[in-house]
Amino acid sequence: MKMLFRKMLRDFRDHKAQFISIFLMALIGVFAFTGISSEAVGIEPVSSNYYHDTNIADGWIYGEDLDNDTFADIKGRHQIKDAQREMVVDTVANYSSDPDITLHIVEGKQKVSKFHLFKGKDFDENDEEGIWIDKRFADGRKLDVGDKITLKFDGKSVSKTIRGIMYSPEYVFYIQEGSLLPDFSQVGYAYMPAKGADFELEYNTIALDSYEEIDEKDFKKDLEELMGMSKFVQFVHRDDNVGVKTLQDEIDQHQMFSGIFPSIFVLVSLLTLVTTMSRVIAAQRTQIGTFKAMGYSNREILLHYLSYGFVLSLTGSIIGLIIGPLTIPHLFYPTMEATYSLPKWAPGLDISAFAVAALMVIFSVAVSYISVKSISDENPAETIRHKAPKAVSSGFIEKTKIWKRFSFNERWNYRDAKRNKIRAIMSIFGVFACALLIMSAFGMVDSINDVESWQYDDIYNFNSKLLLDENITDSQLDHVLEETDGEAMMEEAIEIKSKGNKESGTLTVLNDSEYYRITDSDRNFIKLNPKGVAISDKMAEVLGVEVGDEIRWHVAGNPKWIDSKVTETYTIPFGQGLIMSPKTFDKEGGDDYNYSANVVLTKKEINKNYTGVSSITTRDEIQKGWNTMTEALDMMVSVLTTFAIVLAVVVLYNLGLLSFTEIQRELATMKVLGFGSKSLRRLLLTQNLWYSTIGFILAIPGAYVLIGIMMGSTGNDYWFPIYIYLWNFVISFIITFGLSVLVNLAFSFKIKKVNMVESLKSNE
Repeated sequence: MKMLFRKMLRDFRDHKAQFISIFLMALIGVFAFTGISSEAVGIEPVSSNYYHDTNIADGWIYGEDLDNDTFADIKGRHQIKDAQREMVVDTVANYSSDPDITLHIVEGKQKVSKFHLFKGKDFDENDEEGIWIDKRFADGRKLDVGDKITLKFDGKSVSKTIRGIMYSPEYVFYIQEGSLLPDFSQVGYAYMPAKGADFELEYNTIALDSYEEIDEKDFKKDLEELMGMSKFVQFVHRDDNVGVKTLQDEIDQHQMFSGIFPSIFVLVSLLTLVTTMSRVIAAQRTQIGTFKAMGYSNREILLHYLSYGFVLSLTGSIIGLIIGPLTIPHLFYPTMEATYSLPKWAPGLDISAFAVAALMVIFSVAVSYISVKSISDENPAETIRHKAPKAVSSGFIEKTKIWKRFSFNERWNYRDAKRNKIRAIMSIFGVFACALLIMSAFGMVDSINDVESWQYDDIYNFNSKLLLDENITDSQLDHVLEETDGEAMMEEAIEIKSKGNKESGTLTVLNDSEYYRITDSDRNFIKLNPKGVAISDKMAEVLGVEVGDEIRWHVAGNPKWIDSKVTETYTIPFGQGLIMSPKTFDKEGGDDYNYSANVVLTKKEINKNYTGVSSITTRDEIQKGWNTMTEALDMMVSVLTTFAIVLAVVVLYNLGLLSFTEIQRELATMKVLGFGSKSLRRLLLTQNLWYSTIGFILAIPGAYVLIGIMMGSTGNDYWFPIYIYLWNFVISFIITFGLSVLVNLAFSFKIKKVNMVESLKSNE
């Protein structure tokens, strides 16, 4: 056995390129899969444990004047385990630029949706001078425990000392109105005990902890009967909480990415590893015959060659399992942290990562076993001789007149591909996978850039967006419109139901606008019927709605559902929902809804505030938020492109090396016949270009399918048309064919060193 071990070490040294490629295939496949998937796998348990540890509410009841009797009735219901009453108000902190703070005034102990303390002391219901603020706002304003903070709302003022800095499970994702991305120096939340309030409390929120899953429909009906329409405003299930839902959509999207793209890497790596392992052992045919002639048993020979695949694939898989989660997830965390608020971020591994690593080892060992067994079962006298090349019969093409027009180069490559079908298929598949990943990655960038241009250049034709106070007067609004030369409109969060489906969306109420333009799916500007109700194409698709169908909708915060008929559709990249004119809104809403402008759009760059305006956002700021949101996807594209190129280099070089080894005798024969090294290089280059062309062509429709799947995972609020522009094809073509040419050049020097005598006598 010592001699076999020394032989294995000698083989590793003499054929290091092939053995390194086997190691790299296992390493790259496992590294790509575990690295990309561990980011999404890690977020799921981190967020779940966070929700569990803080006992996030199973639902929230929002209402008016939730008195003791109402609270007692709700808390006493059979499905309610516990309940917590709060007064939740929007306040303005006493700092420059008037940041918005959502203040929770909690009655008694924190039992439901408890915050996660980062620094300071735990929540104390008897502390009349203390307040607890969220960490992101504290960081944005450089606040610390012991500092004073003043919040103002409705003519009241709350001045408290910061006792603690924390995270709340209810605010995993939160933004200021009119923004796509949170500016944590401008928005935040805080908690204080009810005993610290020096004004009359008007509780408007009840957080519920239930024994079982709450049936939303039945529970709402019970609440309406119990509380009456005058008190009950809305019930929000935990899964519909903005933070919980947005983060879960993000997790689902990342799981989609981490499930599809790394699987392609694993498949390519696995197939290439299997092909390489079988060829390496086939090349050891003479040595296997020699061992048998020397008296080694089949069992000893099998174990010897099984150790090749086992050691290489196991080592590569283990290293991939270790370094994948330690590196790739940390590339995505900065972008995730800019959007979401979790106490910690950590990668994770599930059973699939270990299954992939096990597959690498099992397939490598299995192929080694099959390859060695087929050789070791032969007679030693036969095994010790090289296996004769496969005889290739003339096919249909060879019998046609076209065949005579082919050059020697084309004929030889065609017959070589027929003789070595597996190697040809693997070469094509390797190029296909590389081109597919590169085209898909760049295609997603094309789609994102196109959507950005569509939304911010075509639809948004304003430079400033002014958000109005709820109590703005008509004279104040007229003054703002006159000063800014702006247009008033109304935007509200709504829920829409149809055919058993329910979705959240945006209601836009406006007249024919110069600053907010409506488009169809081809980006053409269209005018909507001022008497109709229009639904966005993506929302219609999600709800299964067509023009002429009935839908039900209501504005968030108003429990009254409205029945409307869809009259037309429009297309918008994000912000799916409904559009109607102010007159139609008043008509559809009846006595329960009245048009009230809450947004002003203007072409002017507004840098001063007006009475009745709560905040001003420029289009550049909104677009900056969009760019930050898509940074994670840009990073994913960079990672995928890098892996695709590395994988292509390893696969093409490895297959090229196998090809060269297998046709070395043919090359020697042609050199004897007078073919120069330049002609032989052209011969191999032609073969590479054939395989690259076929693989590249097959990747084009595959890229459209893959991009469609990935863009469809971005959530129901986004609509991404699939665009792959010419530059994408050109760059993908250059990368793919450039790699093929470089790999071919790498073997040029080997052709010069082919020993004609040794190669031609090897089969004697």
